[in-house]
Amino acid sequence: MKNSVIPSRITEAREACALSMGDLAERIGVTRQSVSKYEKGIMNPSPGILQSISFVLQFPVDFFYKDETGISMEKSPLFFRSNSNVSKKVKTACKHQVKWVCETRKHLERYVKFVDQNLLMEERNHEELQDIDIEEIALSVRKKWGLADSPVGDLIGVLENQGIIVAQFSDNEFCSFKGIDAYSSWYDDIPYIIYNSVQKSAVRTRFSIAHELGHLILHSSISEKDAVKKEVVDFADMQADRFASAFLLPATSFPKDVRGTSLAYLEIVKKKWGAAMSTIIRRCETLNLLTDNQIGYLKRQMTTNKYWRNEPLDEVIQIEPPEILRDAVYLLIENDIITRHTFLDLCALPPKDLQFICSLPDGFFDSSMQKQKPVLRVVKCG
Repeated sequence: MKNSVIPSRITEAREACALSMGDLAERIGVTRQSVSKYEKGIMNPSPGILQSISFVLQFPVDFFYKDETGISMEKSPLFFRSNSNVSKKVKTACKHQVKWVCETRKHLERYVKFVDQNLLMEERNHEELQDIDIEEIALSVRKKWGLADSPVGDLIGVLENQGIIVAQFSDNEFCSFKGIDAYSSWYDDIPYIIYNSVQKSAVRTRFSIAHELGHLILHSSISEKDAVKKEVVDFADMQADRFASAFLLPATSFPKDVRGTSLAYLEIVKKKWGAAMSTIIRRCETLNLLTDNQIGYLKRQMTTNKYWRNEPLDEVIQIEPPEILRDAVYLLIENDIITRHTFLDLCALPPKDLQFICSLPDGFFDSSMQKQKPVLRVVKCG
């Protein structure tokens, strides 16, 4: 462990918990000015104070000595699929989480060759794109990835096979990230999507992930400065929604399955295409597959049955978790290249966060939970 605390890591841990300097100061028994000096590098926290910071924020002490990897949060804006009332400090906490995913990938790629990203990037100004353009882009992406006109089954698996790093984000004692479904960003030419695995049904999570895919493809040229402007965000979100619908429910094949106008029939379509009934209704409206009266009838039935929040099959349809980072971890452990604890020490993150980032099971880093199985071999009997 190095002798000097990295000041930016104190800021990072605090902001990841969505706490102000005053909040942290009160919890560790110092002044706000002292915390400010720690974070500016003017003064090093004493070992006792550092232990207090570690305990309150639930970060290992090693985290505060970990060198910065050169990854800047300012290189690419984050796009969020979220409620508009999510606070700035919560969005800042999200930025740190995607940074940790990027750092974890960098640790793993010392030993593992990951899939090169294979996104079809849209080079035109997003403001010039019409709805028909976005439909065509979505179809082009499906064609490039060999999806043809079929439903996308394992959406996360499809994205990982195209070099997109997908991870789940973890809440903490101070920040639940309520209202944020997913967010995305580019770092060092690698696309990242982070999603909330616990707040929504699988079909809504799939749409949120596809929405973020739309941002990655359509909006990578939007600057950090412009990405916080409401008019820019609203327009980009509208385009990402259109892309997600076109990607999950392609205009070249989905309309063939619209043969009825009952909720029972929508359940059948939902099961095949992995999209919410509400999304299917909007898609039918967008593509003019049903009359205004038919759309109105379905919406009234959705309201009557209270389906706008909880739909049939929500508990049945599941989404497969990300695998690429998890498989890399297991590959290195099974080949005796690293151990669980050397990996944990290398990343210097809270175990819970690292488990979410890599989709590892609960207790993965708890030695008391690890089974020790004897090695058996087949022997040839006479």
